[in-house]
Amino acid sequence: MQERNLYWQGVSALLISLIVLAVVATAAWFTHRVDSVLLGSSPPLQSGVTFFNSFMLTLLSAVAAIVSGATVLVGVKQAKYFTRQFAWLVYLAVAVPFVVLLLTPLQRGGYDGFFGLPSWMLAAEGRAIMGVALGALFLGTIDLRRCVPGLILESARPVPRVPATAVRGLPGRFTPNAWRALSFMQEEAQRFEHAYMGTEHLLLGLLRDSRSQATRVLINLGADPASIKTQLEGVISRRGSLFTGATGMTRRCQKIIESAARMARSSGQRTVGTGHLLQALLETPDDAAGQLLDGLGVSMNRVEAELRHLGPESE
Repeated sequence: MQERNLYWQGVSALLISLIVLAVVATAAWFTHRVDSVLLGSSPPLQSGVTFFNSFMLTLLSAVAAIVSGATVLVGVKQAKYFTRQFAWLVYLAVAVPFVVLLLTPLQRGGYDGFFGLPSWMLAAEGRAIMGVALGALFLGTIDLRRCVPGLILESARPVPRVPATAVRGLPGRFTPNAWRALSFMQEEAQRFEHAYMGTEHLLLGLLRDSRSQATRVLINLGADPASIKTQLEGVISRRGSLFTGATGMTRRCQKIIESAARMARSSGQRTVGTGHLLQALLETPDDAAGQLLDGLGVSMNRVEAELRHLGPESE
């Protein structure tokens, strides 16, 4: 099953790469054709294209450029949710052809193109489209707020606060470690300037305490909590500081905690521990926290077996 999953991840990576390359190449070809039509075969002579037609062609060129940049940002950046372990392949397959073309000399008038490449690949117009796409691919991940501390004044940047009562009224009783993890979850949400708390913040909260049962389970299963934390922070940082106006826990996070309480009761334990919270996170492999754990081979069955071996978390 794991091999089949890896196969489809690889296929998805190749398909996403081909789609992105095709869209950017089409935009580059179109802008080159528009430039040729507007200038004509003899640039010193007056163009035969009417003002309205030239305006429409210019507008379509702008749309093509916007679509190409958006395809790179959306397609490549979101590919990690479909390709997981092959996300690097998408970056490589898209970036390498653009870099090679940008390093190829521009075509001179009256000379054949280098390596027999078509003129639209070597013309300045198409090269500009590829350069913008390449810049969106790499520079789009830079967060200036983290690279230049103090760039944005605190007074000009709204920092939403998670209500102190956001974790009250939860189902079941919790171990001290579990309560600390829920408190850390609030702090993680505030650190990323989120007014809501999701499963990503919950997993970061679980990883904050090296003595918790959840951390011991991950270590025993061969996972590195520090590496998980770094990868998860990278996912949250790329999304940016999203403020939707909603406060408190997301509905999915609430369901995770409710599921952990049910797991504790079904195992005959009186309190909900960090191990139950970790196990409940694996029930929803469609979000970033569950996908990250699943990609590291931390399955629900393995966590459940490890929890039986460790026994109840200390109260």
